Amino acid sequence: RHTRYGTVTGVQTCALPISHFNDAPIIEVSGRTYPVTVQYLGETEDRDEGVRQQIVEVLNDIERGQFGPRGDALVFLPGERDIRELAKALRHNERLRVLPLYARLSQAEQNRVFTSGGAGMRVVLATNVAETSLTVPGIRYVIDPGEARISRYSVRSEEHTSELQSQFRIS
Repeated sequence: RHTRYGTVTGVQTCALPISHFNDAPIIEVSGRTYPVTVQYLGETEDRDEGVRQQIVEVLNDIERGQFGPRGDALVFLPGERDIRELAKALRHNERLRVLPLYARLSQAEQNRVFTSGGAGMRVVLATNVAETSLTVPGIRYVIDPGEARISRYSVRSEEHTSELQSQFRIS
């Protein structure tokens, strides 16, 4: 006898997936929802520098209370290089505590993002892989330029490629 289980999230009806499991009972676990405000920023001429500058400006506005109560921010970026460049652009602002988060950091460096308190508004700069794999407590603002590095493999050419896809929002 084999045990099969499945996890379905964000689905209106479980009828189709459940039939695969011989009409097994459905266990529902409700999550929490929070009110979200979405704001879109305009296009920039220079995508890399322009988006980076928009993020710097939005973080400064958050720190000054322009969007409501001041609070920690999580910024999703497509890769390690983007995180390093934005961290460099933010280092002049002593009111921000910039915390990079990507796979090649040591475990101790990654764990720093989960420590609240300390001087300055916490700004976590993470790859979009973190979008679905972790929750950072205490985050009030999320900035997502909508850029993701998508890896693809071509069976025909046996090559891996990576391409960037785009859109900027703050919530």
